Amino acid sequence: MTRRSYVQIDGVLYEKGTEPGTSGIGTGPSILPDLPDFVSPIDGRSYSGRTGLREHCRRHDVVPNADLKGLPTYTVGADIRRPEEVRRDKQARKEQIIRLVNQHYR
Repeated sequence: MTRRSYVQIDGVLYEKGTEPGTSGIGTGPSILPDLPDFVSPIDGRSYSGRTGLREHCRRHDVVPNADLKGLPTYTVGADIRRPEEVRRDKQARKEQIIRLVNQHYR
């Protein structure tokens, strides 16, 4: 006797694997094609496939753009601190400059 598993969706029981929205096809591992060849904008050399991409990244200490997907974007020089931190730092810097100037005129 074989064991069966069931899934309940909206009060209806379905045998596992036969529920709506699933087909028996494509449930196994998928095979991805290799990456196309590309020319490095850094050194002008041609690299092929995933191995070439890994070598290129290791050699030039870079990261592919696809690996950065989902990270927040900041412009260069953007201040990501909260406004109160910025004001506090400006005030501390101003006080330090005043102290340095005053210590030369005492």
